[in-house]
Amino acid sequence: MARRPIIASAWLKPDYRAALETAGADVRELSPADPLPDALAACDGLLLTGGVDIDPREYGDVERHPTLELDADRDRYELALAREALRHDLPTLAICRGAQVLNVAAGGTLIQDIPSSHPESLDHQQTASKDLLAHPVDVVAGSYVAMLVAGTERERVPAIGGPEPPAQILVNSRHHQAIRAVAPGFVVSATAPDGIVEAIEKPGAAFCVAVQWHPENFWTTGRFAGLFTGLVRAAAQRRTGQP
Repeated sequence: MARRPIIASAWLKPDYRAALETAGADVRELSPADPLPDALAACDGLLLTGGVDIDPREYGDVERHPTLELDADRDRYELALAREALRHDLPTLAICRGAQVLNVAAGGTLIQDIPSSHPESLDHQQTASKDLLAHPVDVVAGSYVAMLVAGTERERVPAIGGPEPPAQILVNSRHHQAIRAVAPGFVVSATAPDGIVEAIEKPGAAFCVAVQWHPENFWTTGRFAGLFTGLVRAAAQRRTGQP
């Protein structure tokens, strides 16, 4: 019987683990005590998880917004994880803070605080139930993210003699930072109605996808399960050497 692919992850909460295991992966939990690059040597994929803010110095900002909650040790380790994964085209799924880590690791920048920088924006920092569907997201038609969320309940506006319109899905939302400048080599694959970037992906990669919402919170219902099964499938292909 073929071994399940191993997905590495740090700062792992139960919903992330459950989503990965349900998708068919074994999970290797990492911490800064696990040195790189050796910690990833036997792993087939990487999950970057949500958490506190990234220090603006990591993307060239001198001043820090007063709302920021920082963890320098986590920044150092996760940015190194992300860069190592990018260097070796290791299948990677990044969620919330993880999406921001991936973008910064690849050379992008962040909005430090959405409410103060974009006061007209939606409320992206919901404090209600973690699986509350807080706002819609427009997913770019034909993107890899669109394929991965294809099973998610959504609405489409019929196309009339033009390109296929974006799919609109509902997501949960617990963040006050977001991607500003998209890293070189990545493209935006979803945005909120206020223009905040909700997903990016790296065309041509084995699997390199980042979403700003929290799909792991729906692991019991299967909503957004395609994001995790997509990661695990790419990790399995890497293990077996399949294209």
